Amino acid sequence: MLDSLCLITGPRTGANHLMQLGGNFAELKSFPELFGSLAERIEPDHVLDQAAAQTRTEHKRVLAFKLWHDTLEAETVEQLVLSRSGVRIIFVLRRQIDAYVSWCKAISVHKWQGVDTSAVRLTLDIADFAAWMDAQERWYDRWRNWLNRRFLPCPMLRYETDIDQPPEWALRRFASAAAQVGVTLRVPAALPIAGLVKQDRIKAAADKVDNWPAFSRALVAQGLEKRAFGYPV
Repeated sequence: MLDSLCLITGPRTGANHLMQLGGNFAELKSFPELFGSLAERIEPDHVLDQAAAQTRTEHKRVLAFKLWHDTLEAETVEQLVLSRSGVRIIFVLRRQIDAYVSWCKAISVHKWQGVDTSAVRLTLDIADFAAWMDAQERWYDRWRNWLNRRFLPCPMLRYETDIDQPPEWALRRFASAAAQVGVTLRVPAALPIAGLVKQDRIKAAADKVDNWPAFSRALVAQGLEKRAFGYPV
């Protein structure tokens, strides 16, 4: 039977980099943009059927895809995606402030990869960030509760400790998370696929934002600091 790994994730978490690296697994076929514009014309279950057929054609036994909070309606995700036989869930997360800043930078240059955004400086809006965090937290919490009600495991991969690492380490962490849901992936000795190149070489969020002092004070004043520097679930 074909296994499917659904990465419950959000923007700028490193999920695409992880799936790109996943090309080093002999068993795995990744579909980073499976539910893009195609899903507007074809039912999600048919999209998955096509991905499964392609995976089998390439003689692989595991397919991987990601879902964001606004990719599909939550009811559709539950009825047509997660309820399919063989679908397992892995959470991919990143600190909220860093994911948001990276997302804003990518939007500002209209490019999600292949462009160096290190020199881009932002002016952040506290209300927009708060709304963004609310949406991410609702998304992850929905599926954590969904798994808990079914007594299913909820493995989590975090950008900082599991993905933004040397490729071999990231793949070992991916394989470990897959093993928690009953899927075996073997890390090969050679890794010809290096993954994606970072767009932003600046590390600290404060060094990327022109109005950081005022924005930081607003975080504290509104009681958002702990959420901002933590994870959505």
